[in-house]
Amino acid sequence: MRLIIEARMEDDQTSSTVTETTIVAVMERQERSIADLGLTLAEGRALLAKVQSVLVSRQTADWVAGQQACCRCGSMPAHKDSRSIVMRTVFGKVEVPSPRLWTCRCGAKNGEPRRSVSPLSKAVPQRVTPWQN
Repeated sequence: MRLIIEARMEDDQTSSTVTETTIVAVMERQERSIADLGLTLAEGRALLAKVQSVLVSRQTADWVAGQQACCRCGSMPAHKDSRSIVMRTVFGKVEVPSPRLWTCRCGAKNGEPRRSVSPLSKAVPQRVTPWQN
């Protein structure tokens, strides 16, 4: 017997639903073996860690995509580079891309120096997800 667990992400913002499917785990069990009932603790932890990784990666990617435009003029700032940051979650560490952007040119008109910013690093400075409700 083979158990395949998938995570399906659906975009609820559009009328035509975009679905992204990721295989989270594949578990093999012997036919008619009572010794392999259910999940082991290690399998359960690994499954939750993978689900957390898929969810955090998608959430941060969606959030970063919504933060790209300048809040003053609405233009798209230039992309400087991209680095990864590690988010610590209750189910393990998740590495997510964190783009660095140049500040908008409209700020230079107000006397502000042009520098790079990382919206994700700024929004989650401690890089820890909530652990309680």
